[in-house]
Amino acid sequence: DVGRLADRIMDVIQVYGQHISPGKGDAPITRWIGRPFFTQKVERQLEKGQAIRMILPAFPWKTSAHHPHINRIDKVIGVLPDLGDELALARLNNLCEDIRAIYPLGGEIHIATDGLIFDGTLDVIGIPEGDTWAYGEELVRIVHAKGYEKNVKVIRVMDILGYTSGTTLGIDLYLSLSQKCRTELLGTYGRTEEEVHEMILNDDDTLSTYCGFIRFLTSDLRHSAIGKNAGGKNKYRRQVKRVAINMMIRAESFTKLLQATYPDYVRLSIHESTGAVKLSVPLIIQGSGEFPRRTPWHSTIALSLSGESKER
Repeated sequence: DVGRLADRIMDVIQVYGQHISPGKGDAPITRWIGRPFFTQKVERQLEKGQAIRMILPAFPWKTSAHHPHINRIDKVIGVLPDLGDELALARLNNLCEDIRAIYPLGGEIHIATDGLIFDGTLDVIGIPEGDTWAYGEELVRIVHAKGYEKNVKVIRVMDILGYTSGTTLGIDLYLSLSQKCRTELLGTYGRTEEEVHEMILNDDDTLSTYCGFIRFLTSDLRHSAIGKNAGGKNKYRRQVKRVAINMMIRAESFTKLLQATYPDYVRLSIHESTGAVKLSVPLIIQGSGEFPRRTPWHSTIALSLSGESKER
């Protein structure tokens, strides 16, 4: 029975999620309010006889390593994935294997690595595109080295837009396509600043993502030219918010592209949410039980004497 199997698969997926109550601060909830919506997607995938496919925009780059414009002081230790990223990939692979335990075709998580959409201009983040490429390539290497390739797929913006079909993507092709991809993304799927402001005002999930951007940018930009030239805390705060809005425009445009390209995939997210339109998945489980405030690419992992992993 497709319906019963879909429900069992949703039980597995839901275990990996963590949500907040809409309109009630950060109080955690155990139920997934978007479950009925995504159950239909799982049922359609079962009817097609395929692995349960999920899409996760994440793993953009290491936020600040060795870059003169942003914080390279106290966040990460290099430009490449490290233990935090490896732990996150292992958790995603485990989700797919847990699905396989009740459904032979298992799960597939497609990581839509999204660093490219924030590169290329200092009005957003401006991390060198070569660093973004290197980070993504190392992710792919780790996936294969760990034997996760059946479950975890790393895809880039140019793959999603159809520019690499039948082509091996190397760094030269990547660099030649990067600006073209950003232009098409904003030209075809772009959200206006007015739309994003409206979403922040009226949608709890969008507001939560925006606040998360402000939180990490406040520390990321502190040692940058923006921080040094701000001339005061209030001006610095305004400039951080401006960068956050520019990031939101690109992030929401990317979300629109993913919705159009992968309509039947289960949408995962690394941002806190109510669970209405996505499943929020903590990549590094916190001993406190709270949703992690930092991602592996915005932090360095510390291992306590008890064996607990903490993002610092």
